[in-house]
Amino acid sequence: MVRSVVLLALGSAVLAGCANPRSEAAAQANTALVGMPKELLYSCAGVPDNSQQVGDVERLTYVRGMTVTHVENDDDDFVIGGRRFFRPRTTVHRQDFQCEATFTVRDGVVESLDYNQGRDLESCGTIVQTCMAVIPAPR
Repeated sequence: MVRSVVLLALGSAVLAGCANPRSEAAAQANTALVGMPKELLYSCAGVPDNSQQVGDVERLTYVRGMTVTHVENDDDDFVIGGRRFFRPRTTVHRQDFQCEATFTVRDGVVESLDYNQGRDLESCGTIVQTCMAVIPAPR
């Protein structure tokens, strides 16, 4: 029993050391940035990629993303008539990571923050990380 508790605590400590600050900032921003003045949002997140006015509500959308490309080279070798031939093979793998963060602003204050479905939290973190650094710490 004691051994299980020790292993669980050790495993938790190891996983906590692998935390990504950008992903953590994005996960906390949904609640932490509510109430932020629009002017402060502009100063820490920059000019939005898209803005839309719907009645007395303004939606500010920020988009960040990246594409990771990995190229694998492999050689197939084969023998014909006693001679050995090599045929190079190249495989390209691409993966897109993207986040759309939409801030809903009413009366000059952030009312909510929503991310697109299937978002990459690290990409979202690049949008909100600076804003998370300028808000006062909870007391």
